[in-house]
Amino acid sequence: MTRPARPGRHSDAAVVAGVDVDRVAATVAACPLVAGLDAGDHGTAATLLPGRRVIGVRVGEPAGGPARITVTVVARYGAPLTRLVEQVRSAVGVRAPGHPVDVVVTDVS
Repeated sequence: MTRPARPGRHSDAAVVAGVDVDRVAATVAACPLVAGLDAGDHGTAATLLPGRRVIGVRVGEPAGGPARITVTVVARYGAPLTRLVEQVRSAVGVRAPGHPVDVVVTDVS
């Protein structure tokens, strides 16, 4: 069973298909062009864990290769979207190397 992560405790991290979803979420949230993570329509853009959800990060089931990561974000007003996508993919690539990353922008704030 996966336990909820506590700040500063990586031993409690939630790893799904080799991806630490808490670290990915924190890394994306820290991107300068990202205003925040978003759960998307009907809250489906999230990783479901025992007792909690990680909003804005979804890890797909691997089909013979690395798991695909979908990150759903709200862009900062005025942010060039192509630059935002590059920034998020680069940041996720540091935390989850080798995994393909899709970036969905749901709003601008």
